[in-house]
Amino acid sequence: MINKNDFQFCFDLFWNEKFHYFSPIVYVVDGRDPIIYVDKKASPEVLNSMNIAVKNLDKNLQNAILICDELRTEKLFAKFEINTKSKKTLLDLINDEKFGFAVKNFIAKKTDEFLNIIAESNLPLSINLSKDKDFCNAQIQTQKSILSTKLFFQKTEEGLDYTLFLNDNDQTFYPSEKKITIIQNQPGWIVYDKKLCQLQEINSNKLMPFLSKKTVSVKEKLIDQYFEKFVKDLVKKSDIEADGFDIIIKNLPLKFEIVSEYQFFKNRYQFDLWFDYDGFIFKNHQAKNQNVAIENSNGQISIIQHKRNFDLEQIYVDKLFSNFGLLQTETKFFDFENREVNEHKLSNLEFLVANKKRFNDLGFDIQKIEAGQKKINLNFGLVHFTSVENLDWLDINMSIIFGTHSINFIDIIENIRAENPFFELPDGTFFLIPNEWMSKYLSLARFAKISGNVLKISKANFAILEDLSDKKVVFENKKKICYTPSPLLKATLRPYQQQGVEWLLSHYNNGLGACLADDMGLGKTLQTLALLIAVQEQFSDIENDFKADLFAAVKSQKDFLRTLVIMPTSLIFNWHNETKKFAPHFRILQYAGKDRKLLAKKLDRYDVVFISYSTAAKDIDILKKHYFNYVILDESQYIKNKTSSVFKALNSLEAGNKISLSGTPIENSLSDLWSQMQFINPEILGSYAFFVQHFKNPIEKLHNEKALSELKKIVQPFILRRTKNEVLHDLPELTEQIIYCDMSENQQSWYEEEKSKARNELLDISAAQGNSLHVLNVLMRLRQLSNHPKLISGDSEIESGKFLEVTAFLETILKSGHKTLIFSSFTKHLQLYEKWCETNNVDFCKITGETKIKDREIEVNRFQNNENSLLFFISLKTGSVGLNLTKASYVLILDPWWNPFAEQQAIGRAHRIGQENKVHVVRFISKNTIEEKIINLQNRKKLLSENIIDISAIPVDLDNNLSFLLE
Repeated sequence: MINKNDFQFCFDLFWNEKFHYFSPIVYVVDGRDPIIYVDKKASPEVLNSMNIAVKNLDKNLQNAILICDELRTEKLFAKFEINTKSKKTLLDLINDEKFGFAVKNFIAKKTDEFLNIIAESNLPLSINLSKDKDFCNAQIQTQKSILSTKLFFQKTEEGLDYTLFLNDNDQTFYPSEKKITIIQNQPGWIVYDKKLCQLQEINSNKLMPFLSKKTVSVKEKLIDQYFEKFVKDLVKKSDIEADGFDIIIKNLPLKFEIVSEYQFFKNRYQFDLWFDYDGFIFKNHQAKNQNVAIENSNGQISIIQHKRNFDLEQIYVDKLFSNFGLLQTETKFFDFENREVNEHKLSNLEFLVANKKRFNDLGFDIQKIEAGQKKINLNFGLVHFTSVENLDWLDINMSIIFGTHSINFIDIIENIRAENPFFELPDGTFFLIPNEWMSKYLSLARFAKISGNVLKISKANFAILEDLSDKKVVFENKKKICYTPSPLLKATLRPYQQQGVEWLLSHYNNGLGACLADDMGLGKTLQTLALLIAVQEQFSDIENDFKADLFAAVKSQKDFLRTLVIMPTSLIFNWHNETKKFAPHFRILQYAGKDRKLLAKKLDRYDVVFISYSTAAKDIDILKKHYFNYVILDESQYIKNKTSSVFKALNSLEAGNKISLSGTPIENSLSDLWSQMQFINPEILGSYAFFVQHFKNPIEKLHNEKALSELKKIVQPFILRRTKNEVLHDLPELTEQIIYCDMSENQQSWYEEEKSKARNELLDISAAQGNSLHVLNVLMRLRQLSNHPKLISGDSEIESGKFLEVTAFLETILKSGHKTLIFSSFTKHLQLYEKWCETNNVDFCKITGETKIKDREIEVNRFQNNENSLLFFISLKTGSVGLNLTKASYVLILDPWWNPFAEQQAIGRAHRIGQENKVHVVRFISKNTIEEKIINLQNRKKLLSENIIDISAIPVDLDNNLSFLLE
């Protein structure tokens, strides 16, 4: 490689007679002495022979060389000929009407780039090298120099004379006095006195008349034509002096106009301030400080100079600062420093409309505000409304008044639904619907039914009406609620439980469904029974009033409460016992067994009827023949699947009131919430398709805060949730820990082999869009192997690392005498530990899905009351509800389940009212297995539920793709 001091580059501009433009050529010269002659064009071949790599050169030098290559005739033709096969030469392209402009424009743009590089870097340049390549004599000065222009007009008897001067720093001269070569017209570049210069704001052709003479004379009759074609544009960009003409100076702004300007990169509108100087407008964001115009009226020529008065302009700029809190951006537009004001694209336009009077009072003019091509109506809109309660509906009349316009609110309903803020008025202007209305009235627009000129809102959707005005619009309560526990309730309610009953009772009295979503173990059953007693007493009051009105002429038959409580099979004995304990006066029935048809005839003669979900679905045709005052669902997540027979059956029941009880109203996705809301208050969230479009997808997939806020607003009045930490300050401490277990070496090898197979199967399933059931089966095999190889192969002799950890832990607990609940998703897994207990003479209790209902109660009582029964093995799904096991102080979860709420409910069997011992929860997780991934999935599902019911964060996007579990 040649040393960097052994060569240098120089350039030449030569006039191409054929194409009529200057074209640059680059030369390379040996040595660093002053350049005298050149002979080597810097072609790739020459540079290669000199071992010169262009990429190693200075960046500006590289770009200059590249432009020289781009402007070669062959390169230009190759660039443009692809657009037309009929042109054979570059000259054909240049002379073509269609392509000529593009070619010339490209040449001008590249030449301008080249000359700027030469001038900025002061690179050696010659002009029109002679044949002997005498660079020294042809070289010109290239240090950047910019020429400005000055015009002088003088009135004569024949017309006028005008002269053009060029200013080069302090030197002013006539173009005709210098040898000037025009290099390029636009942008304008010339060479004078062997000096490269750029013309300021004018093109080079404007100099042409003055290259041979100092003054141009114009006959009077040609003045108008000449000024229009030549002078009019030139005077805007030049200093002017005149002799014999009127010179009018305008330096006082007459109007200060606020306008809006859309900023593409910021995606919002900002303000600009325009100053009207009686005929010319200066814009605040522009640096231009004067403007010159010529007026010719019947031969009377006047020169008008508009000069900016920056001191006066600043007074109005300061008004924007001090009165509206505006600041100037880096581009000299106006905006708010507080970004919350500018949280959406049209916020500043809304601000102008809302504050138009304030702007006017301070001397600002606002006439034309446009968004795109839409002219905005500048009157601020106010909503007026009246409402009338009508049975289960509220009829609302709403109108919008702005200026002389008045429209029915119904007219903009579609705009709000589509989030389109522009509503066209009869005069062609557009009413700008405030962004606040898009949120404030969105639920109203979505859920209201339109009847003529009236909006009708269902009672169940009263929450969406609360923000309609300063005076809240709500349904009138039919009866004030002041609940006092009845002596018929054989229990003392805690304060939060009494509040819960009062809340349920208020919903009952207003004909509204409710979801009691208290944490597990807080007494949802007791609160429900207390409610039913209060409702029964209301029945009695009505009956007594009825008798009194008839002077006791009619003896009415006893009116039973007729409440249907639907629950998992495992809970029936618990409900039955709790009711006998807390409300012994109730006439109750367990609707089960082979004699159900006989029992069905007597359903109206009971206060409370207990039935399982499966039985209710089977006997729905029988149940539908009866009218129930109350239908109550316990563990209502059982109806989360909207396509299930249970969901469809229960939604067909006739009932005066409905309640759902669940510690986990949202287990997996928002679909769970829709199903439960649909049961207690039909259509409160619209159809499922509507719910998916407006809530589920925007929240779960797009993390839309507005949709989340709207959903919370609608459902919160119907969901009451208290956690143990909130209300049970006397509940013993709960500690949780995870013990990570190493798999045995052979177990680990087998797991990795199975994981590889599973990954390949999942890829095949994904490619073929296979069913998710098979996916879960593949993953379950990995879960089983994580626990113990015997769960896959009963004959396996491979040890389980987790089994060794758990049994060692159990030995320690047994020595300390603590009672312990042991949960697993797999019955076969529990059996391994049962055999361990039998081998070691350890007494244990057991409940799985195969345990009969009557035997479950026996096992529970034995664990609670027998000091020798220290261990209780429970299958997770069977034992997650309906068990009160407060004697346990340890809860062991042998393997994680997909659904975290099943685990939470399992823990709630021990950590609940009545528990006096500190509760320790221990999860056993096999390292580097699918179980660690399941823990992450659990956390995501918990977040989804908490976001809707408790907090306002955005939930994570939960999809059905489980392949991440194998990463």
